[in-house]
Amino acid sequence: MAWLPSGAAGGPALRGARASPALSSGVAAAVMLYKRALPPSSPLHSARPSAAAQRFFCQLLERGASTVYLGRWVHSATCSVSVDDRPHVELTDGSNGELLQKREMVGAFQRIPMVMPATDILMSAQRKSRNVPPTKGIQNIAKRERNKGAKQLDALMKELSVPLRTYTENFPRRRDLHPYERSLIELTFGEGYYEKVLGRVDALRKKITSVGKQHASVCAKSLTKREAEERLTEGRKELEEVFQRGQNAIEDLINVAKALRSMPVVDPHIPTLCLVGSPNVGKSSLVRILSTGKPEVCSYPFTTRGILMGHIVSNHERFQVTDTPGLLTRHDDDRNNIERLTLAVLSYMPIAVLYVHDLSEDCGTKVADQYITYKHIKERFGDRLWIDVVSKCDLLDRATPSRFDDAADDGVDDELRRYREFGPEDAIRVSVQSQIGTRELKQRVHHLLTSQRARIKADGGDNEEAVGEVR
Repeated sequence: MAWLPSGAAGGPALRGARASPALSSGVAAAVMLYKRALPPSSPLHSARPSAAAQRFFCQLLERGASTVYLGRWVHSATCSVSVDDRPHVELTDGSNGELLQKREMVGAFQRIPMVMPATDILMSAQRKSRNVPPTKGIQNIAKRERNKGAKQLDALMKELSVPLRTYTENFPRRRDLHPYERSLIELTFGEGYYEKVLGRVDALRKKITSVGKQHASVCAKSLTKREAEERLTEGRKELEEVFQRGQNAIEDLINVAKALRSMPVVDPHIPTLCLVGSPNVGKSSLVRILSTGKPEVCSYPFTTRGILMGHIVSNHERFQVTDTPGLLTRHDDDRNNIERLTLAVLSYMPIAVLYVHDLSEDCGTKVADQYITYKHIKERFGDRLWIDVVSKCDLLDRATPSRFDDAADDGVDDELRRYREFGPEDAIRVSVQSQIGTRELKQRVHHLLTSQRARIKADGGDNEEAVGEVR
């Protein structure tokens, strides 16, 4: 496809049998809308769309897209590119669909604004509002006093409500987040809690605005200086009481912001190694020898209660590594939120898996149960690049793992018997304590993550090109 000269009938159009007049004009209109959204200084403002961009708009309109909503693209300190508002298309059948599989990223939590404590907001508002003078040139004492009172009440209202509006507007909407971050919000706070806190803050803002406007209007109608002073005092008192009654919402928002900012940023464009396994099998110990991460290592299950991040630097290349909470042997519907964090990483992030097995049963989980969990995860996420590691191999000679139940022993197949003795096929035997197998593990991990980098580039190649060229 190629673009016709702009002077051709109907404006820019696609040359070719499939470029009907209606389709061509639709593409031209979409491109014009896109260019208008760009600043005049943008080099793309006057540039002709590339072939990838043409195909991009053409595919949308062939699907029946009637309207294109262009999103804002923001540079992020944590990653190269981030999507603030997701582009969508409005289809002629009334449904909404993604434009294409874009380079979605995480890191929105690190851009959350700082939330001031309620007492600081109130003290600052009181100080600033009291310094507001009346309008110059008013000679009548009563008029000057009611003017000052109305202005100070209006200032107090704004100083209390504007920060709250800033918070509600700048905290990300959950539907605009990366699926991984949406899962973190739900699993950390529970369904609907995040929206409830933001809703309470916004309700407080609306109440303050309503009360402030009401008292400012009453004060502005005062007939005497004394009446204006009394109404100013009454207005201040009620505004401060309304704010103080609702300050718990601000404190809850502070706690939400702290929790979200503490969550690790996993860049989906950097190869990431995700350690998975039953509780206490040695995942955190392996993270310590593989990366810069320093997770807590203890001898009780569920030490890891969140997603812990580290980085691997190998041959001048940087990779990510995550330590995830252990998985128990049970149905996904019965898992607690700690376990679901692990499934969220596996489901929504382009990761490579390092699955850790403890055949010595020193972890407290029977080999039989580890095998069941492993088979379930392997079947569900088998499309991931994968390494199996048998940890604590120095304990295997001394360990006497329990046998499977005699009743079920007749039905045990050779694969399960082999797993009990050797672990999965091609598994690396490692002992952090004795430094057995650590060098081989590091080499395999580097090779795995290099392959993961190639997979990430291949998966995002065509679509990223189209987005990048029309951005």
